[in-house]
Amino acid sequence: MLASKIAIAAAFVCSTIWPSTKTTAPAHFDENVKQEMLAQINRLRAKGCKCGNKYMPPAEPIAWNDRLEKAALGHANDMQRKKFFDHKGSNGSTFGARVKKAGYDWWSVGENISWGYDSFEDTLEGWKESPGHCRNLMSRDYSEMGVAKVGAYWVQDFGRQSWKP
Repeated sequence: MLASKIAIAAAFVCSTIWPSTKTTAPAHFDENVKQEMLAQINRLRAKGCKCGNKYMPPAEPIAWNDRLEKAALGHANDMQRKKFFDHKGSNGSTFGARVKKAGYDWWSVGENISWGYDSFEDTLEGWKESPGHCRNLMSRDYSEMGVAKVGAYWVQDFGRQSWKP
């Protein structure tokens, strides 16, 4: 059984999901795995879906961003090392601050975290079933993403970069 906690902060949604299993996996994904994760999310975005009781229409594809992956990896490492599960880092950092520190100058940012799923497919299914995660997956506010997994911790950071003249 899934329990979810959804936190809304400012103009972005951050979501947390707890599955019923625990697993361990490497922290880095090769390029093929990254592209497959991206393809799965973009297929969902192309179809549109219902997030809770709200229909989210199709959205443009998103691209992989290595700086968002770096921020996600840092937070996944932090949670694994310090044995906690939260959007707030062990040093009190927000995901917006972590993304900026990774070199991503954002206009819009969001984060999904989960714990214990064996595969990205299972993690994505859990996120689709949670209204807050699902809205992050489908949000037109985001044009890029990065994903990391350390031990049982998954972190997905989303963003749209600030416009610069």
